Amino acid sequence: MSSSQLLPSSKFAGAVALALVATACSTPTTETNVWQSPTYAAGPMKNIAVFGGRMNATDRRTLEDGYVASLASHGVRATPSYSLFPGGQVPQDQAAVRTLLQQRGYDGVLVSTMKGVSEQVLVAPDAGWDAGFYGGFWGPGPAAVETDQFVKFETTLWNASSGKMVWSAITQTENPTSSHDFVSSLTGKVVPSLAEAGLIPPKQKAPVSIR
Repeated sequence: MSSSQLLPSSKFAGAVALALVATACSTPTTETNVWQSPTYAAGPMKNIAVFGGRMNATDRRTLEDGYVASLASHGVRATPSYSLFPGGQVPQDQAAVRTLLQQRGYDGVLVSTMKGVSEQVLVAPDAGWDAGFYGGFWGPGPAAVETDQFVKFETTLWNASSGKMVWSAITQTENPTSSHDFVSSLTGKVVPSLAEAGLIPPKQKAPVSIR
């Protein structure tokens, strides 16, 4: 994997915003297509730069901050990309970005990129018993329409030194109620997976207070 593939192209920045749906609850993020490098042997990463791709500036900051907080609970020093560059804009020169990350001592780069939003519409006849026998017998009652929205992301972890990808996964989150709800669900799936793969330290236990 070449160093030019380390980060998503900035031409997509701001092209798509996170989908927000007013719903009573959200389904946890599911994870598919997980891949891990069979040759990476450098151990858990403890200093990671976090990049959000293909979303607007506000959602990108929310996502990167969410990863920073979640990684901190594993003892990882994480830095949002918007704080690394003037104006928060990632330079087009990928070689310069990689050089900066290496000079600052990062051992890992986490890139979480929006892949799209899809909708699924379910139409079901409202023919419950409470609608009356005749309504159910002669035909379905008024249709009940339910729309579910799915937000798909691809998240990859890179070795900052070699520029090679060491882990990747596709995730799908159903009906997030807000950007914060979405980020909590996404990071709550991805970060533990990285720990389980041995690519970051295990979650740190909260200190026990003695009274």
